[in-house]
Amino acid sequence: MSDSRSTTGVLLALTAAAMFGVSGAVAGGVFEDIDPARVAQSRSLIAATLLVGFAAWRGVLRPNGGVPKFALLGLNLALVNVTFYWAIDRLGVGPGATVQFLAPVLVLIWLAAVKGQAVSTTAWLAAAGAVLGVALVTQAWALGDSDFVGLAAGLASAALFAAYLIYGEYLGETYRPATLGAWGFLFASLFWLIVLPLWSFPFEAAQSNVLDLLIVGILGTAAPFILEFAALSMASSGVIGIVATAEPPIGAVAAWVILDQQLEPIQWLGIAIVVIAVATVQRVGLSETHPATPIA
Repeated sequence: MSDSRSTTGVLLALTAAAMFGVSGAVAGGVFEDIDPARVAQSRSLIAATLLVGFAAWRGVLRPNGGVPKFALLGLNLALVNVTFYWAIDRLGVGPGATVQFLAPVLVLIWLAAVKGQAVSTTAWLAAAGAVLGVALVTQAWALGDSDFVGLAAGLASAALFAAYLIYGEYLGETYRPATLGAWGFLFASLFWLIVLPLWSFPFEAAQSNVLDLLIVGILGTAAPFILEFAALSMASSGVIGIVATAEPPIGAVAAWVILDQQLEPIQWLGIAIVVIAVATVQRVGLSETHPATPIA
């Protein structure tokens, strides 16, 4: 794989991380008017509409026997989105996003416990550092009852995100990124339509936040998912994982600019520790080999 192709993959992943981070801050502002679950539903519906059209245009919408697998992916996408939004709604964008980035640590544990892969001492130290960093960011020693609910949502989101990484890598060996995105968000939208019927949707509140919802659905979901999957076809998952850790600091800065959410110095230190720890885990504990999947 050429250096220029790998560099392009890194730039795509960095762009995706920036989109995810900024959209998290935008979504945080919408929560004042719309419940996080409804924001997650809107995100899925908008992304599904765009990605189904894109996949059809690319000629890769046919499921080729993967409907049951896509249904499971869709359920994961729906749950990881809403738990993430619950976390940032209760903890703030920076802390909530940072907790979710324990996911690569959980992947490391899965590799060691389930697949029997040898894990270095450096990787385990990085995992411990990530836990410490999350404690600093969330200021766990001062959490109230509602904050513990937010922390629980963040940890659930981390577990679901880890499952997404493992399952997404598995599906990526067979299906194109556009196929996965289209069917995944189609089933995620179906899940939300069953759990939260449209006739009870807060349309009046949505009208005053339509631009923000479109930003979350397009620039914060449909576009970065395609970019991230494309990046994984150009560079190793370890490298892309390291680049993805740019999302929490980007989200924290975006929340500071957009929502005027202030973070204390110790919380910024926690974010830095988590980013360093997760980057170390990605490089030391995860394989650098990956299949060269077609773009989109």
